[in-house]
Amino acid sequence: MIIAFAGLPSSGKSSTAKALGRLINAEVHLEPEESAWPELVRERATVGAFTALTWFRTIRVPQLFKADQTRNSGRLSIIDSYYDVLVNCYLGEQPFEWLISSSDPYFPAAQKMALVDWAELPKADLLIFLRLDEKVWQEFMARRDRDFDRVAELSKHFAMQLKMEEACRKAAEDHGSRLVIIDQASSTPEFTARRVAEAIGVFYE
Repeated sequence: MIIAFAGLPSSGKSSTAKALGRLINAEVHLEPEESAWPELVRERATVGAFTALTWFRTIRVPQLFKADQTRNSGRLSIIDSYYDVLVNCYLGEQPFEWLISSSDPYFPAAQKMALVDWAELPKADLLIFLRLDEKVWQEFMARRDRDFDRVAELSKHFAMQLKMEEACRKAAEDHGSRLVIIDQASSTPEFTARRVAEAIGVFYE
């Protein structure tokens, strides 16, 4: 089984995925922390948004295929970001212009890649969407205190959440994934992980 997380940046996907993995004894795949990002990501204004996006893709997509292998062996695997499957549903929408502008010369390539990924990448059995109100999100953003978030002014783009949730609903409908929405609160990752485990019916000690 593949359990994948989705939600706004700083919604708690990685920390909850790690806590859930410990709780239910599952393999966990995580995006690198900001400290492990190469200079090309930090200098996206110079090298271009598409170059930065494709670097992240080279990390996340292999994780999906590894998770698929784990699933085929009858074990549990957790992915902290389902971005590459979902982004086809909202790339080019106004709240995501910071990601890659629709006027970027590489935008058509990014759009085509997203469409193929939507169709071809391994799909999650369980899709966990961490939904939170804007006040809690701003609190989480401040707690994470990531340079990239400030440069991209992510705090101005809370409207992303609605588009992301719509993408999750479409993925559930089109791909047969089971969607579970967790209303995130200002709590510990361990508490949220227990809520997720209970919502999906996975037992833990």
